Amino acid sequence: MVLVVIVYVRSTVEPAQDIAWSYQVLTLCLVAVAIAGRALTGFRPQKPASDEPAGLARWGWLLVLLAASLPYLLTLKIGLLSDDYGLLAAARGSTGALQAIRSDAFVAFYRPVTLFAWWLGDALWSGSPIGYHALSITLHTLNSLLVYILGRRLIPTAYGALAAALLFALHPMHVESVTWLAASSDLFCTAFSLSSLLLLEHYLSTSSKPGRLAFLLGALLSFLLALLSKEAALALPGFVVLRLALLDGPHRARRSLGIGGAYALVFVGYGLLRFLALGKIGGYAMPLSFWNTAFPSAPLLMLGDVLFPVNRTLFSAELHPYALWFAVALMAAGALWWLRGIQHVPGRRLWLWLGFVFLMSVPTWLFLWRQSAATEWSRFAYLPTIGAAWLFGDLCAARGWRRSAPTAAAILAVAAALTIWYITPWRQAGRISSQVVAAGVKLVDRLSTDGEPPVLYVTDLPAAWRGAQVLAYSYPQALNLACGRPVPVRMVTSRPGAGGIHPDVMAHWKLKPGEHLISYDARAHTMRIVRSGQAAVFPNLSPETPERMIAEP
Repeated sequence: MVLVVIVYVRSTVEPAQDIAWSYQVLTLCLVAVAIAGRALTGFRPQKPASDEPAGLARWGWLLVLLAASLPYLLTLKIGLLSDDYGLLAAARGSTGALQAIRSDAFVAFYRPVTLFAWWLGDALWSGSPIGYHALSITLHTLNSLLVYILGRRLIPTAYGALAAALLFALHPMHVESVTWLAASSDLFCTAFSLSSLLLLEHYLSTSSKPGRLAFLLGALLSFLLALLSKEAALALPGFVVLRLALLDGPHRARRSLGIGGAYALVFVGYGLLRFLALGKIGGYAMPLSFWNTAFPSAPLLMLGDVLFPVNRTLFSAELHPYALWFAVALMAAGALWWLRGIQHVPGRRLWLWLGFVFLMSVPTWLFLWRQSAATEWSRFAYLPTIGAAWLFGDLCAARGWRRSAPTAAAILAVAAALTIWYITPWRQAGRISSQVVAAGVKLVDRLSTDGEPPVLYVTDLPAAWRGAQVLAYSYPQALNLACGRPVPVRMVTSRPGAGGIHPDVMAHWKLKPGEHLISYDARAHTMRIVRSGQAAVFPNLSPETPERMIAEP
């Protein structure tokens, strides 16, 4: 009944939007029913599990390291994609680290940590994509280890902490964050956010005042660096307050407000620094649609995508249509296992895990208008899924090694297989990107007269390949980097705010000599001249040449 009401309200208020992901809403309704049922029946604790292998706590970190790094070795040769070219161009055009962090590579954002990493990479390994991919794999491995280390403090058993870290390391929703170099801001933000939480845990467990002060200052500094990496960390103070509020002790309210206030002061300082750097707050405009404001769509979608990480574009393109429903049924079996174990998780920890997911989804909830699993928008779930991973580890710990290990291993195996499969579109996207840039370089060399590069207007570039980024609007930077010299390039695009020329305007554009409208031919993997101004190299073309006329470079 709840599902029917939600879908009816959504389809009535926003009839033009797709509701094909209703199976996720159904899953979350089942989660809500399970939690409500547990509230009625009460907590059913099981005896603490002591049957885990003796060496698991000692060698768990090695398993996490291997799980987080091995699948992503397939990404080392992907190359640059989409916004990667703009970040590398900004880093290469900077004369030093200070100028790099002040560059306008992010028009609406202030992310100096990410920009500094790109500048440093250009200085250390000459901007080679392999170096940046190795850095992304290292950051993802570090984040997985931090999930494991924090899990050892928050989850009763080492086996539970290991299960949480392995799910985070292998979850297919993280493919975009680790594979797409421009999404490294998510990796940096998560690393500093987890470091802040780990230092806060040390602060809570340390008795000496100098040590407590040092850990608190370190936690605040890590929070500031997380904000300077990406805005996704802005909700971290909310989780800190929740964590402190769930502690035992007579002074927990005062302690929660005090430490939460310190985090809030850092957040205010970051806002002032951001305003001084950008001259405005910047960022996405808040979408005032019903589904994003009156209903927690982003947190619910992220929880649903954790349980159902289905890349529908890839499934429909490469597998039989019925394979999608088989995959959903398989994941539903795993979701049922999650639901049945909720009754064995203590209420405080359940609030902590679900609170992490919801609170860290706040930036996406407020400022983005769509999210999707394992495709272009899944990078926004990289940080919130940590809470779901800890919940998974707690479920495993509550059931014990012998009872939960087979099911947990099956869930992790499916996650690993999907991760490896979801990397394949990115590898293909890398090849397409290289072909498009190489074709543009050949065209520039041919059209150049007396050493002067042509003026190019570019349209119909491949934006994505089965959910993976290709080029879209970064072609000017890509072509300039590949040619090693400035080439005047303007994009013909209908995307709002992209800064290009609208196709309707370009249709009546009077091209001058040396100006050419070019398009990418996906079948021939080359760039074609659609229309050209009067020029000596093409004496048979004129500004009035019909757009349907195609001339080979």
